[in-house]
Amino acid sequence: MEKINISLFLIFFLVGVAHSKSIGHKQVGNWCVAQANAPDDKMQGFLDYACGVTDCAAIQSGGPCYDANNIFTHVDYALNQVYKTKGTCNTEIGMIVTVDPSFGSCKFQ
Repeated sequence: MEKINISLFLIFFLVGVAHSKSIGHKQVGNWCVAQANAPDDKMQGFLDYACGVTDCAAIQSGGPCYDANNIFTHVDYALNQVYKTKGTCNTEIGMIVTVDPSFGSCKFQ
Protein backbone atom coordinates (compact mmCIF):
# COMPACT_ATOMS: atom_id res chain seq x y z
CA MET A 1 0.00 0.00 0.00
CA GLU A 2 2.86 2.37 0.83
CA LYS A 3 4.37 1.80 -2.62
CA ILE A 4 1.04 2.75 -4.26
CA ASN A 5 0.77 5.91 -2.14
CA ILE A 6 4.30 6.97 -3.09
CA SER A 7 3.60 6.26 -6.77
CA LEU A 8 0.37 8.25 -6.67
CA PHE A 9 2.15 11.10 -4.91
CA LEU A 10 4.85 11.17 -7.57
CA ILE A 11 2.30 11.13 -10.37
CA PHE A 12 0.30 14.00 -8.87
CA PHE A 13 3.48 15.92 -8.08
CA LEU A 14 4.77 15.61 -11.65
CA VAL A 15 1.40 16.56 -13.12
CA GLY A 16 1.27 19.57 -10.79
CA VAL A 17 4.75 20.69 -11.80
CA ALA A 18 3.92 20.33 -15.48
CA HIS A 19 0.74 22.40 -15.12
CA SER A 20 2.32 25.04 -12.88
CA LYS A 21 4.53 26.21 -15.74
CA SER A 22 1.79 27.24 -18.13
CA ILE A 23 -1.81 26.94 -19.08
CA GLY A 24 -2.17 27.63 -22.77
CA HIS A 25 0.11 30.60 -23.40
CA LYS A 26 -0.44 32.25 -20.03
CA GLN A 27 1.79 31.53 -17.06
CA VAL A 28 0.42 30.54 -13.71
CA GLY A 29 1.87 32.40 -10.77
CA ASN A 30 1.80 35.71 -8.96
CA TRP A 31 2.40 39.18 -10.31
CA CYS A 32 2.40 42.60 -8.67
CA VAL A 33 0.37 45.20 -10.58
CA ALA A 34 -1.02 48.69 -9.91
CA GLN A 35 -4.22 49.18 -7.97
CA ALA A 36 -6.92 50.88 -10.06
CA ASN A 37 -7.20 53.71 -7.54
CA ALA A 38 -3.47 54.35 -7.08
CA PRO A 39 -2.69 58.10 -7.15
CA ASP A 40 -0.73 59.31 -10.20
CA ASP A 41 1.91 61.06 -8.07
CA LYS A 42 2.61 57.87 -6.09
CA MET A 43 2.80 55.83 -9.29
CA GLN A 44 5.23 58.32 -10.87
CA GLY A 45 7.36 58.28 -7.73
CA PHE A 46 7.46 54.50 -7.82
CA LEU A 47 8.42 54.51 -11.52
CA ASP A 48 11.32 56.84 -10.76
CA TYR A 49 12.48 54.53 -7.96
CA ALA A 50 11.92 51.24 -9.80
CA CYS A 51 13.73 52.28 -12.94
CA GLY A 52 16.73 53.14 -10.78
CA VAL A 53 16.92 49.65 -9.25
CA THR A 54 15.68 47.34 -12.00
CA ASP A 55 15.55 47.08 -15.80
CA CYS A 56 12.82 49.28 -17.28
CA ALA A 57 13.89 49.03 -20.93
CA ALA A 58 10.59 47.35 -21.84
CA ILE A 59 8.61 50.45 -20.81
CA GLN A 60 10.92 52.95 -22.50
CA SER A 61 10.04 54.40 -25.91
CA GLY A 62 10.24 51.61 -28.48
CA GLY A 63 10.01 48.85 -25.83
CA PRO A 64 7.39 46.10 -26.04
CA CYS A 65 5.47 47.44 -23.01
CA TYR A 66 5.70 51.15 -23.86
CA ASP A 67 2.41 53.04 -24.02
CA ALA A 68 2.90 56.82 -24.00
CA ASN A 69 -0.51 57.63 -22.53
CA ASN A 70 -0.95 54.81 -20.04
CA ILE A 71 0.93 55.16 -16.75
CA PHE A 72 -0.79 52.01 -15.43
CA THR A 73 0.93 49.83 -18.04
CA HIS A 74 4.30 51.24 -17.05
CA VAL A 75 3.64 50.97 -13.32
CA ASP A 76 2.32 47.41 -13.71
CA TYR A 77 5.56 46.42 -15.40
CA ALA A 78 7.80 48.28 -12.94
CA LEU A 79 5.95 46.95 -9.88
CA ASN A 80 6.30 43.42 -11.18
CA GLN A 81 9.99 43.87 -12.02
CA VAL A 82 10.68 44.98 -8.45
CA TYR A 83 8.48 42.16 -7.11
CA LYS A 84 10.39 39.55 -9.13
CA THR A 85 13.86 40.93 -8.38
CA LYS A 86 13.47 42.16 -4.80
CA GLY A 87 10.64 39.91 -3.60
CA THR A 88 8.32 42.70 -2.43
CA CYS A 89 5.17 44.23 -3.87
CA ASN A 90 4.59 47.89 -2.96
CA THR A 91 1.11 47.45 -1.51
CA GLU A 92 0.62 51.21 -1.21
CA ILE A 93 0.00 51.31 -4.97
CA GLY A 94 0.17 47.65 -6.01
CA MET A 95 -1.48 44.32 -5.38
CA ILE A 96 -0.74 40.67 -6.05
CA VAL A 97 -2.73 39.03 -8.84
CA THR A 98 -2.77 35.47 -10.16
CA VAL A 99 -3.75 36.34 -13.73
CA ASP A 100 -0.80 36.96 -16.04
CA PRO A 101 -0.86 40.67 -17.02
CA SER A 102 1.21 40.06 -20.17
CA PHE A 103 -0.28 41.35 -23.42
CA GLY A 104 0.82 41.30 -27.04
CA SER A 105 4.63 41.34 -27.11
CA CYS A 106 4.77 42.70 -23.54
CA LYS A 107 5.72 39.72 -21.39
CA PHE A 108 5.76 39.88 -17.61
CA GLN A 109 8.11 37.53 -15.72
